[in-house]
Amino acid sequence: MTIPTHSSSIQIALYGVAHGHISHYVEEFRKFTAAHVIGVFDADSERSLSFCNRHKLRKFDNPEELLSQHIDIVIIGCETAYHLEAVSLACRYVENIALQKPLATTIIDGRKILQEIQKAGARLFMLWQMRVDPANQFIKQIIDDKQLGQLLHFRRRHCLSTHRWKDFQKSWHVNRQLNLGMWADDAAHPIDLMQWLFGSPKTVYADIDTLVNPEVPDDNGIAIFRYDSGLFVEIQCSFTSDFGETSTELVGTDGMLIQYYGDAPSCNQAEKSNYGLKWKIFGDGQWRKAEVDSPENHSFRIKALAPKILEFAQGAYDPPSSDEYLYSLILTLLCYESSSQKKQIVLRDYAN
Repeated sequence: MTIPTHSSSIQIALYGVAHGHISHYVEEFRKFTAAHVIGVFDADSERSLSFCNRHKLRKFDNPEELLSQHIDIVIIGCETAYHLEAVSLACRYVENIALQKPLATTIIDGRKILQEIQKAGARLFMLWQMRVDPANQFIKQIIDDKQLGQLLHFRRRHCLSTHRWKDFQKSWHVNRQLNLGMWADDAAHPIDLMQWLFGSPKTVYADIDTLVNPEVPDDNGIAIFRYDSGLFVEIQCSFTSDFGETSTELVGTDGMLIQYYGDAPSCNQAEKSNYGLKWKIFGDGQWRKAEVDSPENHSFRIKALAPKILEFAQGAYDPPSSDEYLYSLILTLLCYESSSQKKQIVLRDYAN
């Protein structure tokens, strides 16, 4: 992929490397001669040193020194609860800010982050890999072209195998103060995908629980969103799932679409018995197979964000609006309220 550049290189700063996806971006940046990671700051000095040694990068001991290095973009990968602090500081130095999802742990912090971006005249790119996944882009094209007729039911499975991950219960990802829990951390992905594909729903009913390890909150859950058109959207998440196959189903009055291997447990299997995506229109004799290959493993989907980050840094990519980022957060967090109250939530009641 060719990255358009307006200078000899794209200067990249890493503010926080708590999130594991940052390593994938750094590895992918090495494929682009224009990309230059100038250094790393992390509040955890040992974590920063380990990351810098592993990737042969310069360690900075304070964020201001890093951010004042005439950089083109800063990638923020600190713990979610610290996003507001990191963005507020980065806005003083940098125009382009790439922020690891989710936006924040509270709606109040989410609003404050976007206010800081607007006040500084900065640009924000939330790192949602589902939006750059070729399979999801193909699905969006099918939807936009109205090939399936009136849309009736969309089901998205999004799973992980956290119960197999050594010491995961000790990680910041499942610390209520730093990241809430697994629903806020990872169900956020398919919820943002839903908003990208279909727009804003009108109601949600969710049921979220901790079933396997009490130290890993929200390891399983289901949310059902309804749209003004009547569309049902089901988000089904098990973060204690070893395997999988079908990850997306979309039913319309004129046909159906099925995607395979769209999450980590399904994609990382050594053997894949089906092609990645197929759809069938009423009257067709056979299923149509999309020319979209499933990646070898799920890390390829994460790495696909790296070139998009570079395009964003050079002004060649316009990210979604701030309203979309905030609404994805609102939708995700309202699932908790629905689950705790055991009732359907009308989303317009929370619009402001």
